Amino acid sequence: MGWRHLLIRKPGKLSVRYNQLVIEQEEKVSIPLEDICSIVIEEQAVSVTVAALSKMAEHNIALFTCDQKRLPNGVLQPFQKHSRQVGVLHMQYAYSKPFKKRIWQRVVIQKLINQGKCLEFLNKEGADELYRISKTVDSGDSNNREAYGAKKYFQYLFGSEFTRRSDSVVNASLNYGYAIMRGLVARSLVGYGFFPCLGIYHDNELNKFNLADDFMEVLRPLVDLYVAQHIQPDDEFSPSIRADLYNLANMDILVNGEKLTVVNAVEEMTKSFVTASRSQDPSLLKLPELLPLQLHVYE
Repeated sequence: MGWRHLLIRKPGKLSVRYNQLVIEQEEKVSIPLEDICSIVIEEQAVSVTVAALSKMAEHNIALFTCDQKRLPNGVLQPFQKHSRQVGVLHMQYAYSKPFKKRIWQRVVIQKLINQGKCLEFLNKEGADELYRISKTVDSGDSNNREAYGAKKYFQYLFGSEFTRRSDSVVNASLNYGYAIMRGLVARSLVGYGFFPCLGIYHDNELNKFNLADDFMEVLRPLVDLYVAQHIQPDDEFSPSIRADLYNLANMDILVNGEKLTVVNAVEEMTKSFVTASRSQDPSLLKLPELLPLQLHVYE
């Protein structure tokens, strides 16, 4: 499984040679394709060969493109190559309503808990309220605790005047980080044969990543924690901020009592969803639990 995350922010060319990604800028660097998990190309003046794009898809590398504001606006995902692709598709279509409702209930509960932990780590008010709200989520979140909790959460996190619709460095940073998390979740789901357009809760017909949007919800507070800790309203949306947001993929997060990188945690979450899907047992789903920001150290 790939573990490297590459950020391309200078003009150059990407090609492949002998299963190595060749990056030509001021110097030429080669990296084994099997080592790469994701690539973000911020620079507009970068050319990528078709052979390189094909090999990235073959190795399930998430390739993010960015707009002129350097915000991710697209991600390359391979055609599904799972050995039992049709079986996975039938399994997704066969999910019962109770199963989907229980899965979404677990996602919302963990999201609210992670939001509470975010506030707790920042020594802000509101953590106990988010924890209380998490205990009131019913099957399918029919009482809409997710939206109610989010409204309270962002007020505690950024103040009562904050709105997600404003054009600010805080929102730009949140959007950047969320896009990275969404792409990493989609990459993992595709690797296990899932069709990301078929969601558990999200069901927008124009959205190719409904299922990824379901499961990335528990990872949003990780991005929120970084932004609240490190970004001021008058900061510029600088290359160092974007690099740090991308590097959140290498932070510690807890899954089933074990510290993993975010990328590995996403893999564990997806694998557990496979198990839960096959047995129709939502309790088998393992969801990441937020930790204080710390780069993962491999022992």
